[in-house]
Amino acid sequence: MKLIYRWLALSAVAAVPLLAGAANPADAKSPAAYAIRIPVTVALDAPLQRIVLPAEALVRLQSRGYADLRLFNGAGQPVPMALAGVASPASTQEQKVSLAAYPILDSVSSTGLEGLSLRIEERQGKRVVQLNTTGSAATVGAASPQKVWGALLDARAIKLPVARMALDADLPPGQPVTFKVQASKDLQNWQPIAETVLYRSDTSAAPASLGSDNLDLKLAELKDHYLRVTWGDAAVTLRGATLVTSSNTGARERVSATMATPALGNPRELVFALPFSTPVAALKITPQGSNVLVPIRVLGRNDRNQPWSPLANAVVYKMVIGGKEQTNGPVELQGASVREVKIEADAKTPGFAAAPEITLLFESIQLVFLASGQGPFTLAAGLTGSAGAAGAFLPMASLVPGYQPSQENILPVALADVARADVTGGKAAGGPLVAATAASDGVPMRSLVLWGVLLAGAAALALMAWVLLRQTQKAPSSDTV
Repeated sequence: MKLIYRWLALSAVAAVPLLAGAANPADAKSPAAYAIRIPVTVALDAPLQRIVLPAEALVRLQSRGYADLRLFNGAGQPVPMALAGVASPASTQEQKVSLAAYPILDSVSSTGLEGLSLRIEERQGKRVVQLNTTGSAATVGAASPQKVWGALLDARAIKLPVARMALDADLPPGQPVTFKVQASKDLQNWQPIAETVLYRSDTSAAPASLGSDNLDLKLAELKDHYLRVTWGDAAVTLRGATLVTSSNTGARERVSATMATPALGNPRELVFALPFSTPVAALKITPQGSNVLVPIRVLGRNDRNQPWSPLANAVVYKMVIGGKEQTNGPVELQGASVREVKIEADAKTPGFAAAPEITLLFESIQLVFLASGQGPFTLAAGLTGSAGAAGAFLPMASLVPGYQPSQENILPVALADVARADVTGGKAAGGPLVAATAASDGVPMRSLVLWGVLLAGAAALALMAWVLLRQTQKAPSSDTV
């Protein structure tokens, strides 16, 4: 019996570390506990700085909310920090285009304006719209006693995307005015593209005391379009508008990480695991071979007990057209955070002859921090058991005094020296950042050990009960002797 009790005690002691390791994360205050530690070179004489998170850190995070990310000073103390997205690159070429405004009156029978005519004709099944402005153009709302409730702008000649639009208008004092901007190709079917509210406090104030007269048109394509600006019943005088065009779409640069080619056991199904929880923006899937085209479906899950969830449908290809090799673009995953990925080829195709090349794409994230204490500074990422932990990030308004939107984008930039990064468990020289880990189909080793301990304990209890039962059965016979 003593041996049984001792065995049960040892089993319980062995199970405690396993259970504790599953529930409690490693020490977040110790730089040595993180999977990777990257030296950071800070800018001189700048308390507030920012650093763009490198791929080496992103592929080791175990929390989709970046909770296992810290920046330590030379004393091993975490510094105050906040998270922010990376701004899109500024346009390299901007051009202003001024457009005259033509009034929309409550009655078109007598506008009181000279030099303005609008004609719509049907020619061979097509509608032709012609706006003539011969003679002297009138100022909207200045010469006619009739009510002006809107104006037309001719934007047909603008070929570049329009980033924003500024209104040249006089507002009635003390009355909020809502401006709505719509676009149309035929002056009949209108699509809304922007809206703003302006307010002028009194006649001595600026044209718009409150609100912004710069409307964000989000790089709208206005070629061959008319614009209609309306403001309801307010007594507004709109002279025109200035449009700012941009030759740059401002696409945000993403952070990429190469992945080792996973093993392909089935030509129509490729399953692999991701060793991190960082949201993935897209996958660049490039089939191997020449003149290959495969329709695919991408699915994901976080646990083998969960069903596969569809993430994207796409066609991946590599073919030579006009003497140049062309491949498909990234397959957008919309920031999915999954631990296992399945790529399914269309059943109507032969699938993949070899496993495709895979590159992981992440949205750029920057860490804004206060360089408190002495250097050297270290960026640490990846902490076991941090999946549900809370991050140590401050609101940007708390970190940056008098914070204004996007103010972090003008802070000095610190640099991460990934070449001198210290990785727990060693660092491979070169090669892919992410290993090709097969998705496990069985039960995790930790679960196997825990179940083994529990079953052994149950067996020991059963054995103890059996021994006690035998002893109670022998007790009466020994008394009668």
